[in-house]
Order: sequence, then structure tokens, then C-alpha cells
Amino acid sequence: MARPAVIPWAAADTVEALHQRYRAEAVAEVRTRLQALWLLRQPAAGWTPTTVAAALGVQRSTVQRWLKWYREGGLAAVCGRRRGGVGKPSFLTKDQEAQLVAEAATGAFATAQAVRDWIEARFGVVYTRDSLYTRLPRLGIRLKVPRPRHPQADPRARAAWKKGGSAHA
Repeated sequence: MARPAVIPWAAADTVEALHQRYRAEAVAEVRTRLQALWLLRQPAAGWTPTTVAAALGVQRSTVQRWLKWYREGGLAAVCGRRRGGVGKPSFLTKDQEAQLVAEAATGAFATAQAVRDWIEARFGVVYTRDSLYTRLPRLGIRLKVPRPRHPQADPRARAAWKKGGSAHA
């Protein structure tokens, strides 16, 4: 059996307080961390980082990392961490992004490649087409293009079909 973790608990972080905080947390990843701390705070139950990790479905090293955060900064450090990072900064300034959004609002772009070409010509900034597929939704730009139509399609036959079926009956 593993030895229990030595954790310098803050006076305000009682079993009841941790339980209430855990139950009230809306963010799932933070809720799991608080549940781990709550379980570890119950000395009579015999929870160890290994048993808590198994119960929560995470690695033992993950629970150890959460405990390290708690030791260094208390509950604020445990709850304040978010997965991921801030990411790479945009190649465009806020003013340039505003110009792009305004231009897109006029319906000037049908494809990400058209946006890419416009940005390169206007600002001299080169984005890959694929990176724009993730960047444009973050700016609130949705590229909506009509569904392709076959050049030999008959609009009258399509309208008749929508009204009541095939004209060939």
C-alpha cells in the first residue's frame, strides 16, 4: 500500500469546504482537480494519490502535479490553470483584423484562398490556407458559398420537383 501524501492543507480548506467547492464547480477539468483534493483531504478514508488517480481515471503523475500546484499556490493555483496555452499571436494587428472583418461583411470572399490572397496583397502577411480555416471562425467570419450546381441542370425541372415530384410520370 502506498504511503499517504503529506499535504500542508490551508485552514479554510476543510473536507466540507472542498466538497462544496467541488460540487459547485462548473468547469469539468477544474471540478476533477477539486474532487481529487477533496478525496485526499479525507484521512480516514485512506485515499492516496494512486487510488485517487485510479478512481478519477487519470495518471498518478497528474494528481501529483495538482498537489504540487496546491502546495505552491493553494486552491487559486489549482483552479486557475487551464489546458493549452495562449497560442501563437496573430500575424495581423487588431486594426488589420477589423479591416478584414469589415471586408468579409461585404461578401467579398467565397473561399479561404480568396481571404489569403487579399491579406497578402493588402498587408503583406502570408497565412497558409489551412491556418485561415481556424483563424476566420475566431474572427466571426463564416465563408458561405452556395452548393455547386451542374451546368446542365434544369432550374424549371428542379422547381417542379420541389412543388410535387417529378414531371416524368
